[in-house]
Amino acid sequence: MGGLLVLLASGSAGAEAPSWRLERGELHILVPLKPGGAFNATSPSVAGTLTLDPARPARLTGDIATDLATIDTGIGLRNQHLREKYLEIAKGRGFDKAVLSEIQVSGVDGEAFEGRTPFSGMLLLHGVKHAVEGTAEIRRDGSGRRVHAEFPLILTDFGITPPEYLGVGVANKLLVKVQFTATPARETAR
Repeated sequence: MGGLLVLLASGSAGAEAPSWRLERGELHILVPLKPGGAFNATSPSVAGTLTLDPARPARLTGDIATDLATIDTGIGLRNQHLREKYLEIAKGRGFDKAVLSEIQVSGVDGEAFEGRTPFSGMLLLHGVKHAVEGTAEIRRDGSGRRVHAEFPLILTDFGITPPEYLGVGVANKLLVKVQFTATPARETAR
């Protein structure tokens, strides 16, 4: 996610800041269980538009959002409990989507950059906005870039009590993995 600075920096240097639209996004969350095991939660709903703010450290305006009603754990009842009891998506704005904004990047120096870079941002989840940090891997994909990013997510940082039933529970620390293609917004508008 944060590696998008490279993508944005490769746009034209005119008065208008370059913007990038996220396409073909996927979200994967590794959910460890106590006392052992794990399951994956996934969503095909990753969208957003980001624009380079030339301030230092480099920042991206806009956001990356996931519709939490689309998260699938592979089990219908678990999906229902996740959405209704733990994420409380029916509460509406601030609860229905996870939104990463205020993205700052470091370790990127020019449009030719490909590789791994750290990023930070503010994640709105369950009505709570909290800082997150992770890494992003950027590779060329035609005129855009393919981005794979990951960061740890601590449930209690967002006011979510880790689920537990009959001695089996979800660990407090999850691993969020996001991948998408970022395409110059001017190309997608054609």
